[in-house]
Amino acid sequence: MAATLRLEKDTEAAIQARLRRVEGQVAGLQRMLAQGRDCTEIAQQVAAARAALDRVAIDLIAAGLEQCVRMEADGKPQAAGALAKLRQTFLMFR
Repeated sequence: MAATLRLEKDTEAAIQARLRRVEGQVAGLQRMLAQGRDCTEIAQQVAAARAALDRVAIDLIAAGLEQCVRMEADGKPQAAGALAKLRQTFLMFR
């Protein structure tokens, strides 16, 4: 059974805020396309949205690793499996 990620309240709030910004960026991209804006401007905004999503992923992985280390310290057996799963997830961002 996989461990459930439990974020600290401030970490979750920061991630939620970042996701709301990404949501706004994507809406802006849709408007830019509808307006026929310059390709370079659109590409810059796509890159910015991707970078923001990458940051969300990294923040989540870091929180998960921290949680797994705490579980390992507490002697919970599911920590090893959870660490392996997080490693696989992290490697998706190579």
